[in-house]
Amino acid sequence: MQTLNKNRWLFILAGVAIVVALSLEGFSTSKLKKRKKHHANNKSAVLWHDPGNIRNRDLYYGPGSKALSPAPPFRFVKEVKEGGMPKFEVEDARGMKWRVKLGPEAQAETAASRLVWAVGYNAEESYYLDRARIDGLRKLSRGQKYVDGDLVRGARFEPRRESIARGKHWGWSKNPFKNTREMNGLKTMMVLLNNWDTFKKNNRVLHYKNSDEARYTVTDLGASLGAVGGIGAGRSKSNVQDFAHRRLVSKVEGDEVKFNYDVKPKKLGLLSIVYPPYFFRQRKATNTMQKVPLSDASWIGAQLAQLSDNQLRDSFRAAGYDRATTESYVRALRNRISELSRLRQAQLAMRQQRTRYP
Repeated sequence: MQTLNKNRWLFILAGVAIVVALSLEGFSTSKLKKRKKHHANNKSAVLWHDPGNIRNRDLYYGPGSKALSPAPPFRFVKEVKEGGMPKFEVEDARGMKWRVKLGPEAQAETAASRLVWAVGYNAEESYYLDRARIDGLRKLSRGQKYVDGDLVRGARFEPRRESIARGKHWGWSKNPFKNTREMNGLKTMMVLLNNWDTFKKNNRVLHYKNSDEARYTVTDLGASLGAVGGIGAGRSKSNVQDFAHRRLVSKVEGDEVKFNYDVKPKKLGLLSIVYPPYFFRQRKATNTMQKVPLSDASWIGAQLAQLSDNQLRDSFRAAGYDRATTESYVRALRNRISELSRLRQAQLAMRQQRTRYP
């Protein structure tokens, strides 16, 4: 009986020891997670870097490089069903994972990311391949029309590097840069590119290994370089005729610039009012991109004006556009940049008027 009681007590003590050990481990793990989260939150928030001499920026590779570009052969990993465009993941000859996007956004995003990066904003690497053979490619639930056997046409490759952690989403109205020149400049860039999908889901904070920066980045620029508009307003992507159709600036009201930018639903799209959250979200997006001070819009215009036509061409060549389309885009962009440059003259005239009539 004594031996039985002794064993029972030993069993209870062992159980208590295990519980205590697990509790301490859980506490330690929780503490470590909190410490990591605290470290991430303490990283320096960065939206824009001084690009230095913009005339020397390489817009063919943009934020990437020839050495970092995707290396065939590619092996199919899995289909990605999130978002509106067909996507899947592959692994290249170096073992690097890539997110591949098909459809009209592939070219638009490749070019737009280079233009955003050119003037100092954070941008992800992207590479466009007119043709890519994918070993083990399975039938896709979306985008099968871009596939011939194991060959895909018109593919944007975006790396998923282990050295970069994709953090939280950030919104245009809630971020550390609200009302700054740099944030207003980025808004102007979105309008310049006719990006009509400027929502929180397309913005992320990127954390780079061995860096104390939390880089606020627009990570999806695909719905651009066409006609801006809401549902029912004839919006488009990667369409140079639509892109060149309208002027950028509508008018200047006091110290603010009003752009030809409206993503509110029109015509049959007004039926979306039966779902108020969507309707009011589109209205908010329109208003957010309109509130840009004249001085900030003219500042980003001055940055863009430093780009040569050849640099602009490189961004579209990298995206696989043919020569005629590239030249049309360069002319349209140059006209839009000139509109921003003229805002500088309006700003100087306004200052002179205030000096004359204080």
